[in-house]
Amino acid sequence: MAMTTIATGNALTKKLWEEKLFRDTVKESYWSRFMAENSNAAVNVKTALTKTKGDKITFGIRMRLGGDGVTGNQTLEGNERDLTTYDFSLTLERYRQAVKDDGALTRQRVAFSLPDESRQALLDWGSEKIDKLCFTAVELSPTKAFYGGTATSTATLTASDKLTPQLLSKAATWALTGGNRTQTPLRPIKVDGKNYLVCVVHNDVSYDLEFDSTFLQARREAEVRGKENPIFSGAYMIWNGIVVHKHENCSISTTYGASSNVAGALCTMFGAQALCWAWGQRPDLVEEWFDFQEKQAFAWRMTAKVGKPVFNSLDYGSVAIYVARTQISDAS
Repeated sequence: MAMTTIATGNALTKKLWEEKLFRDTVKESYWSRFMAENSNAAVNVKTALTKTKGDKITFGIRMRLGGDGVTGNQTLEGNERDLTTYDFSLTLERYRQAVKDDGALTRQRVAFSLPDESRQALLDWGSEKIDKLCFTAVELSPTKAFYGGTATSTATLTASDKLTPQLLSKAATWALTGGNRTQTPLRPIKVDGKNYLVCVVHNDVSYDLEFDSTFLQARREAEVRGKENPIFSGAYMIWNGIVVHKHENCSISTTYGASSNVAGALCTMFGAQALCWAWGQRPDLVEEWFDFQEKQAFAWRMTAKVGKPVFNSLDYGSVAIYVARTQISDAS
C-alpha cells in the first residue's frame, strides 16, 4: 500500500515559529536616571533648543566663593569678592537609525508582528545609543586619574592591581577636596540630605571587587535595601558614601602593564554636573512606506549632544580610576 510522506526537510512542511523573537537582553538605560534640569544632577540637561532655533547651547557654572569675609567693625566696602564663572558649550548633533522590510510577503510569513519588533528594536537601540554617547563623553581624556596598587600609569599596572575599597576611598577623598584645591572639588549628589558620589565599573571589575574581603564584609553588613532614589537603582554597594554601579560599557583593555599584556579597565567616579546634555529634538519614531505601500520602514531619530565640562583644562565633575581586572567578559 502506497503512502504519501512529507519529510521534515520538505519545503511544504509547516515550520513552527516562536510567538516572539528571542531578543538580546537590552540594557536598562544607565545614564537616564541621572538626567535632570538642575545643577544637582550628574547629567545637567538643557532643553531650550527644543523650543527655538539654533544648534549651540552654553552651560554656565559658578565656582565656590572664596575669601574669609569680614568680622566685627571691619569695613566690608572695598573687600568684596568677584564671582568666578565658566562656560561650556555644546553643538547639537543628529543621530538616526532605521529598519526596512522587503514587502508584504515577508510580513505575512512570520508568526510575530514584524512592525512591532521593528519598533521595539529601534527603541532598544536608541536607549543603548544614549548610554554609549554618555560613556564616551565621560571617559574622554580624563585629566585626573588614580591607579590600582602602587601604579602611576596604565603601563605600570600589574595583574594584581585590582580595584579595592581603599582605592575607592582614596579617589573620593581627593575628588571631594579637589586635591587641596588644585582643581574644582567634585560636588556630591544630594539625596535626602546626604551626599553621595557614584562610581561605575566594568562587570569584570565588580567581579574582582566582590571577592575583596573588606568589601565582602561591608556588603554583608550594609547592603543596598529599599532606597527609592534613581541613583540607587542597580547599585550593588554603597561604600563610604560612594554608590557603586557596574556596566558593560565601561572601557576595557588587554594592553596595560609593562609588557602590554595586563587586562584592565577604566572606572569613573563622578558627582553633580559630570556631564552636560543638550536636547534639540527628543527621540521619536517615524513610519514610512515605499513602492506603493508595499515596503514598510521605521526610523529612530534625535537631535542632541553630550559633553564632559572641562574648565582651565581640568575635568569639572569626574575622575578616572584605572585598574587591572580578571579577564572574563572578553576571554576566548
